Amino acid sequence: MKVFKLIGFIGLVFLLSVLSADEGPKIMVINSNAAVDKYRIAQEEFIKSIPTPVVKVDLGNKKLKLREIEDFLYDEYPDLVYCIGTKAYLLANKFISDRNIVFSSIINWHRLPLAQKTYGVSSELNPEMQITLYRYIFPGLKRIGILYSNKYNKQWFNEAQRSAKGMGVEIIGRSLSKRRDTLPELDGLLKEIDALWLISDPVVMSDKKCLIEVFKQCDASKIPILSYHDAFAEYGAMVIVSVDNPTTGRQAAAISREVLSKDVVKKKVQLPAGSHILLNLKKADEYGLKYREMALSAVNRIID
Repeated sequence: MKVFKLIGFIGLVFLLSVLSADEGPKIMVINSNAAVDKYRIAQEEFIKSIPTPVVKVDLGNKKLKLREIEDFLYDEYPDLVYCIGTKAYLLANKFISDRNIVFSSIINWHRLPLAQKTYGVSSELNPEMQITLYRYIFPGLKRIGILYSNKYNKQWFNEAQRSAKGMGVEIIGRSLSKRRDTLPELDGLLKEIDALWLISDPVVMSDKKCLIEVFKQCDASKIPILSYHDAFAEYGAMVIVSVDNPTTGRQAAAISREVLSKDVVKKKVQLPAGSHILLNLKKADEYGLKYREMALSAVNRIID
């Protein structure tokens, strides 16, 4: 009788282990705010690219309390969590930093604490690629101005300067520590540059009023704006090179699959694999800027 009980117990353990293996790894997505389009799109593409069911947490849901989220993380204790946005990453890093964490949609990830099992997709496109593109389309652009804060973009700015030197381009920067410094610093910078490279920096661009004034001052001086988001097209940006959000979600999923299969991830934080290029030829003609006709084939969308 004892032998049969033992055999039955061993069979039950085996069955449970098989069922557990079939379930696959436990994956969670923590979204800083799923109502934000770029966050939502990245999440949707990530889930499409992952064969395993995914548990979702939306920090934009005001009904969720921090203690409830903390308890939920410990109860679920996922094998891997995909964090979209800074708020999501800081939460995961605080409570479950020993798990595999993949992040995206974070401005200047260098400033964040990184655990041993942290991986990600940078929000910043390769500055060398962007400078090459600007010069390819507009060979006359040789002095490009950038307003930035040390807190968010010091490393990125230094890399952009190094990349530009090898291409005969001078990057002229103004470092800001306070939001109210944006317009005064811009006023002085406009006298020295051929174009303003408007980057994602919350210190530089604090609100819509400031944004409108930046475009207004540049337009008055006939200084074109190079930027990172399609929304700036309506204000008059001349060239916009933006991260392709669907590709970001798929790229995060690819990293996650490598991590869970215990493959060696060659680069823990990767540059975005996809980009979208918008060119406002109407603005270029208005400012009298010469461009290469053959370069237009590299552009995804043209406003003329």
